[in-house]
Amino acid sequence: MTQLPNPRLSRRTMLQGLLGAGALLGSGPLLAACASGSTGTSTTAANGAKLDTVVAQLGWKKLSQFGGHFAAIKMGYFTDNGIDAQFLAGGPNIDPVAVVANKQADIGDDNGSGILLSRSKGIPVTAFATIYQQTPNALMSLKSNPVTSLQEMVGKKVGVPNTEKVLIEAMLKKAGVDPGSVSIVPVGTDPSILTSGQVDGYIGYGTQQGVSLEQSGVPVNVVYFSELGDPDYGNAQFALADTIADKGDVLSRWLKADIAGWEYFVEHPEEIAQYTWDQYHKETGAAIEDEKVAAQAAVPLITSGAAADHGLMWIEPAAFKSVYELYETAGKITSPVDLDAVMTQSLLQAAHGSGA
Repeated sequence: MTQLPNPRLSRRTMLQGLLGAGALLGSGPLLAACASGSTGTSTTAANGAKLDTVVAQLGWKKLSQFGGHFAAIKMGYFTDNGIDAQFLAGGPNIDPVAVVANKQADIGDDNGSGILLSRSKGIPVTAFATIYQQTPNALMSLKSNPVTSLQEMVGKKVGVPNTEKVLIEAMLKKAGVDPGSVSIVPVGTDPSILTSGQVDGYIGYGTQQGVSLEQSGVPVNVVYFSELGDPDYGNAQFALADTIADKGDVLSRWLKADIAGWEYFVEHPEEIAQYTWDQYHKETGAAIEDEKVAAQAAVPLITSGAAADHGLMWIEPAAFKSVYELYETAGKITSPVDLDAVMTQSLLQAAHGSGA
């Protein structure tokens, strides 16, 4: 008999929907209802200083996943750099690429792979930084029924959000595993489908669904995608190429402030999780205990990789090249992509004050 879903997990469904823009379910992308791209427009701070407004479209709701942004607001880093920073909440059917492409926001966030695929479709977005050096996407399984590698997926049922199916198939093919040998089950953002035994593996955010399962007393294995052959960036920051070219000074000041915010987050994850919850929990339905643990779990993903050598939010061409090859191998690139146009380090160099 099928076990009923854990009620504690079920009432956290909205909290656990942190799969980012690249993992949201829905019938199609909608634009942010009240967004208006405005880089370069001006507002005035309380002290009379002129501020340049920058609108950023988040990939999901205002949770600790984005805590560094809110730390930069809390600590005054944006205003110190002459920026009026506005963040639009994401959600089902809000596609940050579409929002930015239609100039309803100046900045968006997506996985590095999402930016590559957008470029492949002719959408001129360019990555200029990343929050997570490795995507928080992970393969999760019960310790009593471990599925900890792509090879171990063979013959198993694996819950995969519809928009992640392409990536999973690409990873399986690259690893020499026939995607047809895996029973891929479409899922939403509630991991209770794993605890109920309806699937053997579950794809979601290790820093969110994985943390929540552990918090609920469910022993789980969490294997991040970087361990499965996918070096993708998580929540990479992007803008239209023309915006970066025309408003580089404004965006570099925004990025300088944002980096400072993420540095504060890394040092004070629980404090910023609490601050984020205080500000936004009425609209997110977040559980504060989960938010604090999730924030702590996110720190190694933010500080590893290129960030350890060059500073937070750093991106490298090699990562995009590897992800491109992954998708190309799987036949998911619709047309050739100029990798030099997919990303730039110019804003990072300006924000960090070096050519690192």
